[in-house]
Amino acid sequence: LTEIPEDIPLNVKQIYLDGNSITYIGPNSFSNFTELINLELRSNKISTINDGAFEALVNLKTLDLSLNELEEIPAMPIATLEKLDLARNKIRTINDGAFEALVNLKTLDLWGNELEEIPAMPIATLEKLELGRNKIRTINDGAFEALVNLKKLDLYYNELEEIPAFTINDGAFAALVNLKTLNLRGNELDKIPVFAFEALVNLKSLNLQGNPFKCDC
Repeated sequence: LTEIPEDIPLNVKQIYLDGNSITYIGPNSFSNFTELINLELRSNKISTINDGAFEALVNLKTLDLSLNELEEIPAMPIATLEKLDLARNKIRTINDGAFEALVNLKTLDLWGNELEEIPAMPIATLEKLELGRNKIRTINDGAFEALVNLKKLDLYYNELEEIPAFTINDGAFAALVNLKTLNLRGNELDKIPVFAFEALVNLKSLNLQGNPFKCDC
């Protein structure tokens, strides 16, 4: 398949279009699927999604766009969405407001993209954030300030060289009071401030393997 079929019954709750050669999603591709709960579009060649392509999906909970060729995050006006998978695309930046409408999102997967920095992410409901295997060097001030319900944060195999933002004084991670798992494996960290993780009062698992730490003791 190279485009969304036009003969799909309108009352379906799940659509699986994985492993095709779809390149484009137009404004009316899913305009009548108001009962759809799960939409799987992984492993296609999608590079363009028209603004408003998902507007009619008023009951959608899961959207899988992994393994495509997206360079930016499309408009996502889906208030019911709980899981969004954008892993293994070519996304370089996250535009301001990209996730503002996702007021029920719990899982966001951006693994294996080309992100270099993390902007503010105003998703208070988020519980799992996957950012592994990008090119992240910078975590912007306030990037995680709204993520008060986050339980798992994966930042493994990026290019982080320092983590001052984990301290309470710097504030970017101070809101992560419910975080239980933090993975920083395979970055470029050579030191950790004494109070680096003081704000993470519920942390149970911390992975710092594969970093070039220097010992000054």
